[in-house]
Amino acid sequence: METKDDRSAMQGEASRSMEHETAKRDSTYDAQAARQQVSQLAGEGNEAKASVDVKPAPSSLEAGNRADRETRANAGPEAGRAAAGPAGEMASAPSRHRRFGLTTFDIKMIGVVLMVVDHVHQMFASQGAPNWLDWFGRPVATLFFFVSVIGFSHTHSKRTYMVRLYVCMALMGALDFGLQQVVGYDGAELVNNIFRDLFIGTLFMAAVDCFEAAFKKGGNGESAVSDVDVRGGDGRIGSVHGVGDRAAESAAATGGFDTDSAAMYAGAHAGGVTRGFRVRKTLEGLLLFALPFVLSLALLPFMAQANGTESGAMLWTLRALTVLDPAILLAENTVMVLLIPVMYALRNVRHGRIWQCVAIAVVAALYALAGQTQWMMVFAVIPILLYNGAKGRGDKYFFYVFYPAHIAALYVLASIL
Repeated sequence: METKDDRSAMQGEASRSMEHETAKRDSTYDAQAARQQVSQLAGEGNEAKASVDVKPAPSSLEAGNRADRETRANAGPEAGRAAAGPAGEMASAPSRHRRFGLTTFDIKMIGVVLMVVDHVHQMFASQGAPNWLDWFGRPVATLFFFVSVIGFSHTHSKRTYMVRLYVCMALMGALDFGLQQVVGYDGAELVNNIFRDLFIGTLFMAAVDCFEAAFKKGGNGESAVSDVDVRGGDGRIGSVHGVGDRAAESAAATGGFDTDSAAMYAGAHAGGVTRGFRVRKTLEGLLLFALPFVLSLALLPFMAQANGTESGAMLWTLRALTVLDPAILLAENTVMVLLIPVMYALRNVRHGRIWQCVAIAVVAALYALAGQTQWMMVFAVIPILLYNGAKGRGDKYFFYVFYPAHIAALYVLASIL
């Protein structure tokens, strides 16, 4: 016979079972919402480095935790690459997610195709290649400059990016010299080295970074001190971006130490450190910007003395300098390389893409007034305006290999024919 205590126990068990099922449904719902949030982040193309920490509600049971782990595993690095700045803004890098318009990869491939047509004209012009083929190459450098600005803005290591370009510049210079010595085709002169232009451009962009760091304003109107590492009370290292309250918020968010100690550190160092930081960064920027011009001036005496000589130490010194010297005088596009820092400086302003295209149009107009076909570079604004901010296919080393390979192949083929 069922007693009152038995009925109470059965009712309690039924109640606990219902609570278990409710918590399980809540966990599943939270995990599904997390998946949708991660998918939305991936669709929006946030690729700056960070991780998405998707946590179910505190009442979740093991089923919710298991779904949460699956969500984070399936999301991968693509979904969660979003870095918050000092004030918590999201800084987006190019995404691989396909949207309307042209990706970085698409623009690069357009430049590659036009470049090949242009170089066919260069190598075979003495054999009757029509001059209008040269027109296709006029927008190429501008497209590569634009892609370089994107790459330098979002690369994980700007120093590594610059070193890689310098090594490619030196190797390409050695290849040009070697081909002319071994093959000896007189129908074309090999001066092709877009890597020199791009490396000089990175020097200019690094200078812009220095100027921006020196004169950037913090939350309280003072210049911001970027990436100052401090140690919190718990012994963990964090980065302070800026000064005052902004630094405190950033330090507390990234380093795990208390806001008050971070604010005290930033306030104590804002005066002297910031002034010294501003002067140092300004001098670094001026040095980096002036370097390609100074190296050009240093090259002139060697060029004057080696002029007309067929051999000798001076000639070999000049040849070595033409391989290793990032002088703007030796750049394939000479002063047009200055477009790179201009486009880089405009990357974060309001309607920056429009202003970048205006800068290109101004340079094109100057070439038109000079009667040069380089004015056709203005057509580069079409794919630039169609750029959708996505990275597209990964091709990190394709151009580094294809560029010298196609130059050598066309040069050897032209010498045979």
